[in-house]
Amino acid sequence: MVDHDATPILVKQVLSALCIAFPARCCRLATPTPHQRIISFATRAGTCTMESCSMCATEKMASTQLFHPRVISLAVCTACIALPEAVHADTDVQPARSALETERGNSAFLGRIKADYAHAMGITGKGVTIATLDTGIHAGHREFAQAGKLLHGFNAVNHNADVTDRSGHGSHVAGVLAAARDARGMSGVAYDASLLPIKVFPERGSGSTTALNSGLRYAIGKAAIANMSVGASNAFDPRAMQEAVRSGLLIVASAGNDGAAVSNWPARFAREVWANNQIIVVGAVDAANRIASFSNRAGDVAAWYMVAPGVGIYSSYRNDQYATMNGTSMAAPMVSGAAALLMQLWPSLRADQVATILLVTATDLGAPGIDPIYGRGMLNAEKALQPVGALTTTTFNGKTISVLAGTTLPSSATSKLWSLAASGQLRVVGNDDFQRDFGIDLGATVARPTSLSLDNILGDMERRIDVVEQVLDKRTEMSFAYETARARSGVSFDDAPRRRLAAFSLLAREGNGVEAAFALGDYSGDYFGAAGLRPSPAMTLADVAALANPYFSMLPAALHAAVGRDVHGFKLKAGIVRSGDQSLFTAPDLCAPTSNLPRARSGLFELSRSFDGAAMSLSVSQTRESNAYLGSYSSGALGLGNRASTSAVQLAGAVMLTPTLALAGQAAYGITPGGRSADSLISDVSSARTNAFSLAVINANRFRTGDRISLSLVQPMRMYSGNAVMDVQSGAHTREQIVFSMVPTGRETRAELNYRMPAGPRATFGVMLMLRRDPNNMVHVPMDKLIAARFSARF
Repeated sequence: MVDHDATPILVKQVLSALCIAFPARCCRLATPTPHQRIISFATRAGTCTMESCSMCATEKMASTQLFHPRVISLAVCTACIALPEAVHADTDVQPARSALETERGNSAFLGRIKADYAHAMGITGKGVTIATLDTGIHAGHREFAQAGKLLHGFNAVNHNADVTDRSGHGSHVAGVLAAARDARGMSGVAYDASLLPIKVFPERGSGSTTALNSGLRYAIGKAAIANMSVGASNAFDPRAMQEAVRSGLLIVASAGNDGAAVSNWPARFAREVWANNQIIVVGAVDAANRIASFSNRAGDVAAWYMVAPGVGIYSSYRNDQYATMNGTSMAAPMVSGAAALLMQLWPSLRADQVATILLVTATDLGAPGIDPIYGRGMLNAEKALQPVGALTTTTFNGKTISVLAGTTLPSSATSKLWSLAASGQLRVVGNDDFQRDFGIDLGATVARPTSLSLDNILGDMERRIDVVEQVLDKRTEMSFAYETARARSGVSFDDAPRRRLAAFSLLAREGNGVEAAFALGDYSGDYFGAAGLRPSPAMTLADVAALANPYFSMLPAALHAAVGRDVHGFKLKAGIVRSGDQSLFTAPDLCAPTSNLPRARSGLFELSRSFDGAAMSLSVSQTRESNAYLGSYSSGALGLGNRASTSAVQLAGAVMLTPTLALAGQAAYGITPGGRSADSLISDVSSARTNAFSLAVINANRFRTGDRISLSLVQPMRMYSGNAVMDVQSGAHTREQIVFSMVPTGRETRAELNYRMPAGPRATFGVMLMLRRDPNNMVHVPMDKLIAARFSARF
């Protein structure tokens, strides 16, 4: 038996008597001197204030009790009891605030540890049992009246079922843990959790480690968490603790109230190897998140130590009352409650995993990192419920991938991906470092297809109007198009705008009907299709963007090489188009990686025939893409495949309506075979069918010699048939397949009016008007409208 000061018992009895005698007032302990205790009364009804908490551990005031043979105390400082009539609001008068708001206001610690985040998600600790090794519980308290709240308890002192709390400490701790959310009084962290009350203190005098060990053994197999708001100045036989750890029990122990540099026992057992990271040590902070003056610090258990509010905590008390108390006893149940929230949501987590999650997600306080005062920092229930580490999932072939690491940039043909993303239909399940499953919206990895931008349009205009055409002789023609731009990443050697070659073409003819063509940049592919037709010697169509081969949109910044030959009145052309290479004609881009950029190659054959004032062609092509699919770029979880092959056929024609007026058009159809996608959640893509159409009227020398006006109507490449299958994790241990159509919801129609004219020997002026309905084949998207003018002069 350890001697202890009997005066606190007398003080406590006097306080209780005074509170009963003056029910409209609240008892308060005034600041004592080292040799006296002062009892005073608040003059305002219902006001409870705490003072001299830093003295509690050494003075053993009011609510402090002891165990024997080791000095193990209840880790609480002072208690201020509020009688029922001071807190009840059971009247017919509607209060200024709702009852739930009043209850929440009395539970302010919930906001400080961010437990409201869990409650808003319906995470309340339901189905989790927490053992309280304490002074028992007041079973008749309204906060514990709901069905299933209290389980059959155990009195480890007398070895019976009487767990009546005559001290109030155990009821207060239990309220912080799991007081009901019932619009009365206050509510606990895990208000739907079940409580297993284990009484380890006698009615009077000291307790024993024998009772503590017996109570801990009783909790094994019955509870998932053991809250131990007790402390001892010396170590004791740890065998019961070891048994509890081996059984998988999570132990949350208060650090103690001695204001010491190290924590008390049993909390200090956390550093032992056998503890298996299953013991969390909890200190207390004040309203400013500073370590409470009475709280023991982290010391040598800093890696397993965290803090929670422990000053002025309002909770249930004995005899259906409520009290405001201070101490690490009040902080520990907040951590136990947070552990119950985790266990409800992820019941497969082990105790050591739950402890580690709570510790690593704590909000850092004090010195950066783990420090000897605050240890890991402040309990943060919200962060504990969020992923730790990168979220991963497994593909249909069993490969683990990072869920949010990829990026998808849809093309107009695959814009359905954006529609699915915008409507929240790309949700999957991913796992964090602790294999906790989280719902993830992959829409965050899908970029919206580009709309009209002034920079893009003006750049396109510039390339069209800043053109130099040279005829070296009757058989050789060259064209150059320039633009002024920065490097694409915004970084160049001097970070200054510079004029650069955007496109180049060369056409050389031999006298035997053979010709060779070479082009770079925006002129790539203009040798084929409608753009390559010449319904009359003076009418060229290459500069009409609407007449470009729509399948060449999958080959940006490309080059082509081709040959042609006249055969019995027909012209046979063959060539290759290639993209994805760094061009010597573009400004350097120091920041753009090239290893994963989209690349494509296309082989073409074309048969064309020219008539008097007309021309037509039929061409077939096959385009092979790498790191792309129908012009879209995708990687990571939504990767559509590293390689795609598209076969297309195009019919084009042009006719001269007058010597200076031409009508041209084309239609194109393509098929992209399906296949499995490696290392992606999209396990299968069906065969895709696409088409595109365009029509243009071109008038030369309309208003003055050398001018040119064109009006075009375009429906760019769009998928009209095709599905994709996502094979995704739908739960912790389940998978499902989701089939969705890849056909866009709309059909883009683009109208474009272009006019350009010479403005001098070395200057050109141009105007453009463009309208796009259902941009990028997306319905319910506002129409794109743009009008622009550009003047260009060469010096």
